Amino acid sequence: MLTHFVLSRKLNHRNIELYHTTQGETVGVRLKNGEYKFERWLGFITGQDAKASGGRPVKLLVSRIGQVGDLAITWEDVPHGRHVQGCQVTGGVYAVVTSTFRVV
Repeated sequence: MLTHFVLSRKLNHRNIELYHTTQGETVGVRLKNGEYKFERWLGFITGQDAKASGGRPVKLLVSRIGQVGDLAITWEDVPHGRHVQGCQVTGGVYAVVTSTFRVV
């Protein structure tokens, strides 16, 4: 199930796609003061596994959510000022997936 999703984040004018298996990338994590810190991307995690991990909930800065189909990716924009639910653990962050993403 987790391999059917992709997130996209912007870096300058470039879109960086974050798949479950993407390595060597970072994603913005919103801090309490409203700024962002970039953390290592670890992939996707289920809500149940996120709770069991002992990680803490965070807001991830992404521009689009994609669902991978047979022929193409169906994209949905994340509204400005909104974030995707994430889970921060030692070593980086995951995006939390149930049947879809939670936009917060």
